[in-house]
Amino acid sequence: MRRAGPLLGFLAALILLAVNLRTGIVVIGPLADGIGDDLRLDGVALGLLTSLPLLCFAALSLFAPRLGERLGLERALLLALWVLLAGLTLRVPGNYGLMLAGTLMMGAAIAVMNVLTPGLVRQRFPHRVAAVTALYSVVMACGASAAAAFAVPVRDHFGGDWRYPLAASALVALLGALAWLPMLRRRPAQRVLATTRPTLWRQRDAWVLSLFFGCQSLLFYTLTAWLAKFFVDAGTGEAEAGRLLTLFTLSGMPANFVAPLLFALFRRRRRLAMALMQVLPLAGMVGLLMAPLSAPVLWVVLLGVGQGCMIALGLTLIAVRGADARVSAGLSGMCQSLGYLLSASGPVTLGALYDVSGAWLIPMGLLMAITVVQAVSGVYAAEGAPVRADRDAA
Repeated sequence: MRRAGPLLGFLAALILLAVNLRTGIVVIGPLADGIGDDLRLDGVALGLLTSLPLLCFAALSLFAPRLGERLGLERALLLALWVLLAGLTLRVPGNYGLMLAGTLMMGAAIAVMNVLTPGLVRQRFPHRVAAVTALYSVVMACGASAAAAFAVPVRDHFGGDWRYPLAASALVALLGALAWLPMLRRRPAQRVLATTRPTLWRQRDAWVLSLFFGCQSLLFYTLTAWLAKFFVDAGTGEAEAGRLLTLFTLSGMPANFVAPLLFALFRRRRRLAMALMQVLPLAGMVGLLMAPLSAPVLWVVLLGVGQGCMIALGLTLIAVRGADARVSAGLSGMCQSLGYLLSASGPVTLGALYDVSGAWLIPMGLLMAITVVQAVSGVYAAEGAPVRADRDAA
């Protein structure tokens, strides 16, 4: 019982941390028109509020493990939560310069949390990595969906003032930061990290896992950006296209929870489990390419469930393929830095191909090819010897 209490406290704090991993990013989308009109922003200026976090993820993920080395994982995550709170608070007054500064702080904080959380899960729950990863993955997805769903109702409740939903996201960050304060009572459990910094750049499995993580991230963010327009151009109404996009995001939520648990059941046949789950996004992409309006709901659900599986499995593999918590933190930094750098190029590249070709065949063909690369790299990365730092491997 003495041991169960701290672990339950950690799970509660982890849940509140996971809620904050996407809330501050997603809340901007539903409010974009009002923010743009009130602040007289063009599309580029408005787009920075959503693209800056991704760039922060790519730029800072490699450095996050060092913060974990110096402070210990618990203290580093607590610091990140307070920086997140400060950044979200800066956005509330509605000054565009402050909003940009706050968004940068938010992106930096979430980058640290993205990278260090898998290592801490590996450390605290070495025999329940898949189950705990499933828990915080689905909570992260629920937080994002709640932010999208409640942003406009909260705004409308307060007379159309979009600052109130931004304040609500800051309040959620405050709750998360307060929940992590008890972690200060613990001795930093990750001081061992400071003795040897994991270097993974010469490890083939680390590169393959980074490619898998980048492909799944690119597919998710690119489909989120362009799926509605694809269906509008194919002949659906705007309202129906919006519903299909919502279905895409919501259908991934159950997969966030179930996929790691199924993956854990196939302990000795993980490549088979990965291959079976890869069938879902592949089938969805084939349907979009060949006959998008024949069964749009089916294609969208296959894509949503498939990509929900992939993000959860990506986080799970980062945690379980590392030789120890130290390497898992370094592997998380490498995968997320390279992965988000790759994913940030996806929406822009697809838009450029659409502008040049004037149709969706070539852009969707590119996404189909990336889905195949995701499948191959995922199956390869699903099994293998524990990934070790270069010095350890030598």
